Amino acid sequence: MTTPSQSDGAWHGRRQPWPQQGYGYPQPPQQQYPGGWHQAPPPPPGKSKKFLFWLIPLIVVVVAAAVVIPIALAGGEEPREQAAQPPSTSAPAAKKVKWRLSGLEGDVPEYKQGVTTWLHEDTLVVVRDKYVAAFTRANGERRWLTEVPDGKRACGASVEPVDGKIAFAYGEEKTCDNAALIDLKEGKLHWQQPMEVPQKLKGDRPPKSAILQIAGDAVFVTQGEGMAALDLATGAPKWAKTHTREPDRADDPTCAGQDAAPRDGKIVVVMTCLTGDYGLSMLRVDASTGNIEVAEHQPKESSSLGNVGIISAKPLLVYGKTTDTGTYFRFGDDLKLESKIDGGDPFTPDGLTGADGQGFDSDASGTEHLVSPALVTEEVLYTITMPQAGTVNALVAVDLKTGQRKWSAKVPEGTVMAPLAIEDGQVIAEVAPVTRTGPQRVVKVAVADGAVTPMVEAPIENADNDKNGPISGLYRYLWADGRVYAVCGRFPKFSLDIYTVEP
Repeated sequence: MTTPSQSDGAWHGRRQPWPQQGYGYPQPPQQQYPGGWHQAPPPPPGKSKKFLFWLIPLIVVVVAAAVVIPIALAGGEEPREQAAQPPSTSAPAAKKVKWRLSGLEGDVPEYKQGVTTWLHEDTLVVVRDKYVAAFTRANGERRWLTEVPDGKRACGASVEPVDGKIAFAYGEEKTCDNAALIDLKEGKLHWQQPMEVPQKLKGDRPPKSAILQIAGDAVFVTQGEGMAALDLATGAPKWAKTHTREPDRADDPTCAGQDAAPRDGKIVVVMTCLTGDYGLSMLRVDASTGNIEVAEHQPKESSSLGNVGIISAKPLLVYGKTTDTGTYFRFGDDLKLESKIDGGDPFTPDGLTGADGQGFDSDASGTEHLVSPALVTEEVLYTITMPQAGTVNALVAVDLKTGQRKWSAKVPEGTVMAPLAIEDGQVIAEVAPVTRTGPQRVVKVAVADGAVTPMVEAPIENADNDKNGPISGLYRYLWADGRVYAVCGRFPKFSLDIYTVEP
């Protein structure tokens, strides 16, 4: 199933049920190009379109204004005054207001797809295919906006900011061959350079995306069957090589990086290969030299893994899915496997979501680092069962050592979209309505037993003549300053682009 779109890339609303087939069922296996490094080598399982399960049938989205009215959940209380709270991320104190940004109202320039988003200092930063922009968290005012060079499209970005900078990749519609370094204080581009990441499989299907990360004096890049590094100060090439797996060197298999993340000043890369007896390979790479300091290889147990993603760098938790089931792999500091957790089939009611773009699906955004709706501590994984249209799912706590589920918590008439933070023994979670006309909610779930405490309820509508709210599955949810920031992953021409939910 592919994502319908207009020729200009904007989503213009649907006048018929969509998706039209029974969403919530597995997709058929596909043959996938090995150079696309978020996909497993053939024969992989079908690619998951998880955010699509949140698109409610029989809706017409026509306008973009919104009303955000916080209401206490219990006892019909009046909305509380905003209490002074220590922010979840470092930011100077500022008077907060509830705010929204709309494409229809001209609050944000049009784009096609979002790549990623972060909270950085007192701003919310978005990387989109057309531009990178920062908005003041307190009131939503645009701090700066920098267009992608040469009118091209962004096709990847840093996993996280480092020293107030990020790197992003860009190219033509079907290429991804340049990198740029940008300062997040003023949006200034420091340099733009070709990436020149080597590929074993030459031809007419070059990688269309990349993952980058600043580490030490280098910008590390992994893309398709290769990896490389650029000098942080100048963008000049430092080194480049193709992915290989030493146990199979005689057979010279074609290998691809599936995901990468920074850890202790190094880069951890998850790799899979077309042939051989191994499923996942874990690499620790020095970004400055290209030296592979540690390499561990896990035996292949069944079919090849797809939807591979790093769920957490510390502790190191990786997800991969075969045709029927997903597995979480927990690795130690030495990259040796410590435990495995059965995630079940994510397309069943009790299956865990695994690696998911949280509104920035890898097909939509072009990025490969698969951010998951999960929180991971040293002992527990907090994640959700698959959010499907019109259904109540669950927030689940899983013991990382035993793989057993400690508890499962449901919210009446709500779909948990993501756990956002752990504060004072409580998991803060964003909860979307089972119908588009219902309210967004924020709840607290006790880490000890999964008891749910209502926190805030906020009806969010597009406009008076359209009682439908935003399509929750298109957003990534972030928590700071005692409130939720919802950021859309596709340009919502007739809906909200960014909005807040707060007490």
